Amino acid sequence: MIRQGAAMLNSPEVWLPDDLSAAWKLKQQFRGESCFIAGGTLMQTQWQKGADCPRHLISLEKIKEMQVCENAKYSGEAGIRIGALTTLAACKEHPSLLKQFPLLEEAVRNVAAPAIRNRATIGGNIAGRFGDLTPALLALDTTLSLYDGSKLLFKPLSDWIREGTASNDFILTAIYVHDNLKLDKKSFFYKKLGFREAFTPSIVTISGCCQLGEQNEVKYIRLAAGGGTTPYQRLTECERLAAGLTLTNDLLKKLFQGIKEEFNAATDVFTTSAYKKTVAANMMVSKIASFAG
Repeated sequence: MIRQGAAMLNSPEVWLPDDLSAAWKLKQQFRGESCFIAGGTLMQTQWQKGADCPRHLISLEKIKEMQVCENAKYSGEAGIRIGALTTLAACKEHPSLLKQFPLLEEAVRNVAAPAIRNRATIGGNIAGRFGDLTPALLALDTTLSLYDGSKLLFKPLSDWIREGTASNDFILTAIYVHDNLKLDKKSFFYKKLGFREAFTPSIVTISGCCQLGEQNEVKYIRLAAGGGTTPYQRLTECERLAAGLTLTNDLLKKLFQGIKEEFNAATDVFTTSAYKKTVAANMMVSKIASFAG
């Protein structure tokens, strides 16, 4: 483990543990005066806005097991294990991810600027709670690998968000994306509505997967929305409403109303909750309708 002393008065000390156990012990030692850090792009923007920087930064960048992106199995299903330290740029360029999960590639392409993607990590995007990859990962039914100080725990991303577990209660080590969907441009969508495309937090970001049968029956559907000041969420009631039914105009109208009712959007200084609900419903229903041809 390497320790880098503060370069100037009031600057934090940076610790560079080389395994999960060492990183966890440091967090227990320094507790509220410390935080884990990877690419640091989100934290840097927070500090620039006046947020306090902790006295100790525990960098995870030397933990090798968090850097690997590889084919893997989880719960008997094939898929890909994405190490939490994988940069967004690496996700976008990884051949297996591009081939198997084009939805993820589409989401990464819409996050920030290239210089940020070269540094920002997929783990940091998730752990920050408001990262724009989250709705795509929710739509893909991803599972998180979490280290609690003694062992690895596995939890669906949707459960982790709903439970609101504090980021410092674990170390997010990897993301498992199950290869149980054959996605093409007619079975997924991702859309970010922002004040300036890709460079600011979104007003609303939506994502979903919707596979239709030969008679336009809904064989599989996952819907997620959030962004800006609104935490991301799966719209499970709307998913249940549509599952197994034929995609008709009547069903689309019911989905529009259902999304507005279920999406728990927050009002902020720029936009109202009602506006975000309507925008999300419009974008989602339009995308789903387009899959029917």
